Amino acid sequence: PPLDEQPSRGRKRVYLLRHGMTDWNLRGLVQGAGHDIALNDAGKSQATYAAEELAALPIRVVASSHLARASATADAVYAHHPTAKRLIDAGFGECNYGELEGRCLHSDDEDARRSKRQFDQVSEDMEQDADAGYPGGETANEVVARARKALQKLLREECSPEDSHICIVGHGRINRLLLASLLYDDATQFGHIEQGNTAISVVDYDPELVEKDGAGGWSEVVLNYCAHTEDRGAASGGCY
Repeated sequence: PPLDEQPSRGRKRVYLLRHGMTDWNLRGLVQGAGHDIALNDAGKSQATYAAEELAALPIRVVASSHLARASATADAVYAHHPTAKRLIDAGFGECNYGELEGRCLHSDDEDARRSKRQFDQVSEDMEQDADAGYPGGETANEVVARARKALQKLLREECSPEDSHICIVGHGRINRLLLASLLYDDATQFGHIEQGNTAISVVDYDPELVEKDGAGGWSEVVLNYCAHTEDRGAASGGCY
């Protein structure tokens, strides 16, 4: 299994998770950065399944977004690693969708259809231009800048040389943008990266491969690993 493999000497392994399901995921409501929605019962079960999947790994640091759905998912992981450092950083919070936050995208009324068209159009624009963003919200570059700042702070200031296994729980869009930036040095490539609820994406960091401008150093192990939920028939909700 890919999660059982060990990183090469000198590398750090990061397990980047999306949070468990919320009722707003099910209803197709845009949570974003401004609506702090708790996990529903299905989401709590998903968090438990993900935590069990990671339980045997030597995780030394568990970090998360400040938002409840991500923090609660991280707490489930932390319960299996009580000697790990538990950190919270708003830099891992979800993309700010601006005027679209709180709107329903999955209803059959005209307002929902209009909101969905707007949401999809901006998402498509982001795949062409990282300076594209949601009205009143963030651009792809702004999301990546704060996420990478939080990640570098975590690696440089919070992790000791022995902390080679790190878990971070974030959100659907920020995780996709961050992974595209780390792996491809291009946030606009986020479109093909999927993130189901409690999906586990594993990347390795080798500081010796980082270039002078800060690029490079990251390699993919596995993206959107969901066996822990798929094996139990758990559904995944909207990525908002």
